[in-house]
Amino acid sequence: MNESRQFTLRNGEDITIRRVVDDDTALLVDLYHHLSEETKLLRFHAIPPTVTEKQVWEQATVLSHLDSDRQVALVALVHADDGDHAIGVARFSRAAATDIAAEAAIVVRDDYQNAGLGKYLLRLLADVALSMGITQFEAWIRADNAKVLNILTNLNFPITWHTSRGETHVMVPLQID
Repeated sequence: MNESRQFTLRNGEDITIRRVVDDDTALLVDLYHHLSEETKLLRFHAIPPTVTEKQVWEQATVLSHLDSDRQVALVALVHADDGDHAIGVARFSRAAATDIAAEAAIVVRDDYQNAGLGKYLLRLLADVALSMGITQFEAWIRADNAKVLNILTNLNFPITWHTSRGETHVMVPLQID
């Protein structure tokens, strides 16, 4: 996916989805600050008791500067009078450019959850991955993250998972016979 896409949420709101670019650091910081503590915990698995603004910016910089052979991130944007705001991000990363498996992750802002965005982002991300020779996503998901496990189940992919110590390792083959 090299061009932007339009998507209409269940509530009728139109959003834009495009690839993350180097200049998106501020968008990612803004997204982080609009996530609830519960969503941060479900996405990042652990949140240090104090995260400085400098640490948030440093991590957002890393996440917006991608190695295009190994990493892809898609950002969902809502348009407002004061500019665009990120409401969701889906990404994958593989260790080497020739790997056929990649670790995937997704986060959607709390006020945009349950609107069809997470599922749509994941499908777009899978299309991009397949075009790059990736045939499987893997993810570590907190075992209590019912929303993400539900999204994966509803994709109708032959998913396998194993839960241990409160985390579920999910393997999602992207090609269906």
